[in-house]
Amino acid sequence: MKMDWHIHSTFSDGQQSVDELIINAERIGLESIAITDHFDTNDSSLYYMRNKKEEDVLRHFEHIRDAGSKSKIEVFAGIETGSDMDGRMYVSDRILNEADIVICSPHYIDLDKKGRSLMDEEYWEHYKMLLLSQADNQADIAGHPEGYLPAPGLEGTSFEERQRLRAMVAEKYLDEPFYREYASRLKKSGKAFEIHGASSTPRKWVLELLRDEGVSFSVGSDAHDLPLLGRNERGLELVNELNLKIKRPIGKRRFI
Repeated sequence: MKMDWHIHSTFSDGQQSVDELIINAERIGLESIAITDHFDTNDSSLYYMRNKKEEDVLRHFEHIRDAGSKSKIEVFAGIETGSDMDGRMYVSDRILNEADIVICSPHYIDLDKKGRSLMDEEYWEHYKMLLLSQADNQADIAGHPEGYLPAPGLEGTSFEERQRLRAMVAEKYLDEPFYREYASRLKKSGKAFEIHGASSTPRKWVLELLRDEGVSFSVGSDAHDLPLLGRNERGLELVNELNLKIKRPIGKRRFI
């Protein structure tokens, strides 16, 4: 199945409307998609969401489902949110109960980046604590733990340079002992680990370790514009090569 279960629309910071995304997803041969816009009441960087309320999110879900019902492909309504250091997500049970998919991603941590270097050990130990707490919570998918790392000192760098530097961080701090503990928590909570198209993460050995520990997976491009929509070639190749178990949504936070 050609899927993309992490996509953003103009409801948050995407460049395509819900209707445009569905039309284009069908056009490029996707069979199943999830529109998972940001909704995080604690993320100060989400300036475009400051006036959005829960009622707006619920209406957005209705719009996604209505548009999806007219399409030939599967369309799910979801959100991407964050959490505090204890894993508590910044979204109400009301939203969680109405979503088809909930992605919890580590977009930020509770430490000031000012004056910190890229390889600040305290900072990355804090980040690992956040990932472990998010592995325990009730979200369905652990979003891009190795992609888009909220690293200090990256201002003014290109996307390619940021990804090179983030890969250095992952190599140093997100090591095998960490991933064994992380895998244990993911397995216990039943959460899927995201294979992230936009950043081509995680590393292959990470997927193999998680697979061997019984963790399931999800595949998402994190597309914010049309060129990235469905760009999950690496992820789908690894799913087949490594025989990874996919956690497949079937609606209202039910999976098979």
